[in-house]
Amino acid sequence: MIFKIVRTTFSALFILISVVSNAQQNEYRSEIGVLGGGSFYLGDANNRLFANNQSAFGLIYRQKIDTRLAVSGNWTQTKVVGSVAGVDFTNPINAVDLYGEFNFLDYDNKIYKPNSRKHSLYMFFGLGSMFIPYTGATTFSLSFPMGLGYKVMLGEKFHLNLIWSNRLSFSDKIEGVEALNNNAGLNGSNILNKDLLSTFSIGITYNILKKECNCLQTNR
Repeated sequence: MIFKIVRTTFSALFILISVVSNAQQNEYRSEIGVLGGGSFYLGDANNRLFANNQSAFGLIYRQKIDTRLAVSGNWTQTKVVGSVAGVDFTNPINAVDLYGEFNFLDYDNKIYKPNSRKHSLYMFFGLGSMFIPYTGATTFSLSFPMGLGYKVMLGEKFHLNLIWSNRLSFSDKIEGVEALNNNAGLNGSNILNKDLLSTFSIGITYNILKKECNCLQTNR
């Protein structure tokens, strides 16, 4: 009888220690990292998906709210290239985006949370801006970034990110060529006659800003 009580007590203590130590594992508020991949655009000089692919790279910062929600900001640099009606162009693009993310799974690593996962598909949307050289000056255009992503935990501090982002520009100037801006005369009558920049990125992010530990404390 005494042996059963001792065994039960030690088993209960072992489970409690395991749960508490897991609950107190390092948790972080934010992630920061780098992105790299490719891009293409849809506009006056191209109407085919994935045509004229160009390299793209950038930085990302993610502020975690909970296991389902986060707010991210990123900067992406790429360029658009094309040729239409005898006009050739190569125009660099700098895009800055701020958007909210929604994870389809509880993105967490806790053995006491049966629904938590080390990976999750997510969607995002928000507001951004693109800085575009146009007629000898840099012009600013608002954009609407939206897309899908997939994130995977790589150990305690790293995350693998796969991101497909589409930025619908509020302007028709992404080519940087005045002759291609509203060349069909549709800007005033068709709200969809705008340019779209699409990027596919692979990124690595690193956890930063550790949360305060909610450790059990004993009054002395």
